[in-house]
Amino acid sequence: MTTPVYPAAKVSVVMPAYNEEAFIRQAVEDFRRLPEVAEVVVVDNNSRDRTAELARSAGARVVTEARQGYGHASRTALLAGVADLVVIVEPDGTFRAADLYKMLAYADEFDAVLGTRTSKACIWEGANMGWPLRLGNVAVAKLLEYVHNGPCLTDVGCTFKMIRRFALQQLAPYMTVGASHFSPELMIALVRTSMRVIEVPVHYRRRLGESKITGNLGRAIRLGLRMIAMILLYRFRRFPRFPTTVSEATLMDIGEHGPV
Repeated sequence: MTTPVYPAAKVSVVMPAYNEEAFIRQAVEDFRRLPEVAEVVVVDNNSRDRTAELARSAGARVVTEARQGYGHASRTALLAGVADLVVIVEPDGTFRAADLYKMLAYADEFDAVLGTRTSKACIWEGANMGWPLRLGNVAVAKLLEYVHNGPCLTDVGCTFKMIRRFALQQLAPYMTVGASHFSPELMIALVRTSMRVIEVPVHYRRRLGESKITGNLGRAIRLGLRMIAMILLYRFRRFPRFPTTVSEATLMDIGEHGPV
């Protein structure tokens, strides 16, 4: 089976990173091998190890973010990409570069393609996705889906997403969370500003090192409660309705009975 090639696609892969020396070089090299990837950007969020050094040696462009927190690093990373499509992914060994092709398959029809780690068929042995965490991600994602009238969502915490740069530029003022519950805020902003969003399953492997966000159940529960509170409070926040970045010609190709 040959790997599909999308010669017209230009992708910036961006990676928020904090003490990720265990896999950062491999992550950068894996994505740089793909012909559709124009650049890999690593945002060093005050790492105390060799994350920045190893990322540069692997060919990444390294940007620093002094404000500590996953949300701060992710916002900086998303806005640092220069290609038409920006892919954010964690460089901790949990995701496969080849899954980028699943997202590119939908790039012409959607403004954002979100990964989901909750499909059982894609959860690898040893991955940090036991039934409590899996159930929690699905439940909170469904809450977001129904409260904000979004598309089908099954994972509120997946850190593998592809978003059009034009959409990110419009969403920049609405990416305000600096901590670990940044992901659902971004998802809410995409949905509430009328962007076209779809979710696809991605492989989820065992992490190298302990997760800073869901390394233990107690921390994961506290994070889930913060996400739930934000999802409910944001129901009363006003968002503008931005024009979709998907062309009218593409929408006609989907058909008059296509997604709404």
